[in-house]
Amino acid sequence: MGFFSEFSKALNGDDAGERYTVAGHSVTCSHCGGTRFHESTALLDGRAASMFGVEWAGGSAVTLTCAKCGHVEWFASGKLVERT
Repeated sequence: MGFFSEFSKALNGDDAGERYTVAGHSVTCSHCGGTRFHESTALLDGRAASMFGVEWAGGSAVTLTCAKCGHVEWFASGKLVERT
């Protein structure tokens, strides 16, 4: 699922998200303290990639959208993000 569909779920109060850990620690929303999230990915863009039109070749990050308030938590290394 894409970012906007996950964000829409969060805005509409769908709190059926999943719990996650990152590097062995439980993820909690830094805004409301929620513990359920919807996972997605986002491209990381750099100036050089934008200049040459190759944004797609850059890295990506894992985003966790809080199911309670819609706040998005970003994690650069998807290898550390685990659904519990």
